[in-house]
Amino acid sequence: MSYRYLGNKTKLAEWIVDSIATVVSPGAAVADPMCGTAAVALALAKRGYSVHASDSLTFPVIHATVRLLAKEEPEFDAFGGYGRALSILNSLPSVEGYFYREFGASGNPANGRRPRKYFSAENAGRIDAIRRFVASAHERGNISDLEHAVLLQNLLLAVNEVANIAGTYGYFRSEIGSNAKKKLKLVPLDFVNTIGNHVVTKGDIAQVAPNLHVDAVYLDPPYTKRQYAGNYHILETIAREDNPEAMGDGGLRPWQEDASPFCYKRTAGKFLRSIIASLDTSNVFVSYSDDGQIGPEKLKSILSEFGSVSIGEHEYNRYRSNGGAKAGRIYEKLYHLHMEQR
Repeated sequence: MSYRYLGNKTKLAEWIVDSIATVVSPGAAVADPMCGTAAVALALAKRGYSVHASDSLTFPVIHATVRLLAKEEPEFDAFGGYGRALSILNSLPSVEGYFYREFGASGNPANGRRPRKYFSAENAGRIDAIRRFVASAHERGNISDLEHAVLLQNLLLAVNEVANIAGTYGYFRSEIGSNAKKKLKLVPLDFVNTIGNHVVTKGDIAQVAPNLHVDAVYLDPPYTKRQYAGNYHILETIAREDNPEAMGDGGLRPWQEDASPFCYKRTAGKFLRSIIASLDTSNVFVSYSDDGQIGPEKLKSILSEFGSVSIGEHEYNRYRSNGGAKAGRIYEKLYHLHMEQR
């Protein structure tokens, strides 16, 4: 199952961890407080680091919880094992619930708009059925908190495979595509038994940063104007297990309170400076694209206010919402700030 997200660092994770390892030895504690898919957090954990992962949105916290804390296949005793639990969920009949109404091809949105074709009618109804079953099982105590997170992770990844979108969930395709016609199916996850003592929390970076007590902090802020809270509203709704008002043609949940200052040119640099100033650590690593909201020279200047800065870079294809790459390539930079004593 794939992680189809803006800024996903899966292909860069090993390079990033190699760079961190030249400064901070395995066994140290490293924070990843804007963890996204937790690709870098997991790569750090595999190298022997103890990782504190966090994010302001709920669906990345689910990713991090499962990838870091589910070190082996959960028991799922109430259902006779993990495989049996997935089999039960995959066999559930569709129901005409919130997702069917608001995001299915045959839906009838509450605000009177035309059907939002994020999913086929069948898959939207299956999402409703699985959501109800998982939430009910958790409420009744039939599954633990970690087992609950695992099943939500299964659903998040399965949804990505059949979503009728160009890349993000900001809007849907006008016609149901071939991938979206496939039946939604939950498939077993791989679990990695890493040796570190990991922590996963939910919180805004401004609240989390001052309370980190680690040997190094890895920052991966958004660097485009596209807000994650809006572009991944459907995944956030699945992770939160709520049924918010679906607004406008795209059916977005209310997301403004989760908007990131990093997505605006007028606030990105100032906000980064405030985050760095709040950290109590010797080493800060900042992953950033050279076409981000903060230009390379400005970013280096901000970091240099707090200590010495070195820069590594890695060439890669720019992410596009239609799944391709523009002609030419772009560089991801990894800034290492060695903080001065304060």
